[in-house]
Amino acid sequence: MQDLGPATHDQVILAWLQAEIDSPRFEQLYFGPWESPADVAFVKQVVKTPNLADPAENYIRRTKLAVVRGFGWDHALFKGLRNDLTWRRVRFTIDEVADMLYARHVDWMALAPTRKVSGGAAKVGAFRPLDKLAYILVLAEQIRDNDPPPAFPEIICLRRHDGGTSVMEGHGRATAYAIESAKFPDGIAAYLGEGASVASWLFL
Repeated sequence: MQDLGPATHDQVILAWLQAEIDSPRFEQLYFGPWESPADVAFVKQVVKTPNLADPAENYIRRTKLAVVRGFGWDHALFKGLRNDLTWRRVRFTIDEVADMLYARHVDWMALAPTRKVSGGAAKVGAFRPLDKLAYILVLAEQIRDNDPPPAFPEIICLRRHDGGTSVMEGHGRATAYAIESAKFPDGIAAYLGEGASVASWLFL
């Protein structure tokens, strides 16, 4: 793993939102029927063309991720995590990505009982029913058919107390990277969080 330097909460929040805000799987979580098209367009604008130096924009993004995913609230996907996390931007080798553990969630545990990304990469093509995971094969195809591969948002991970790494956001991308490992000789950029409360994360 190559350490690329410290990262801010705002950078991590942005990467998370960029991964999900337009995703067919997650977009409906972020926008309800009560929100006007103008409001939706504005939020998407501050995610797609961000200014991380603008406190107002950072507040909008932080609030959206807090409401939807529980960021900073010890809730939902952040259950068990307190505000003690520090973040760094890193570059993992593709072998390190394959060795990561999926979050403890029923879908990923069904795909890979060992919870290793390498196990998921080996099984996803034969997994049934495939509908929930077919997007991973689409990502892998995009990676395989483009040179260089598409630039996806950074995956977001946590450093475990045993020294290993758990994926928080980006399970599908991590799996696609492992499937098409030869396309990433220089590794994968990611955000890595550390802190005492990682040990109490609900999905560790």
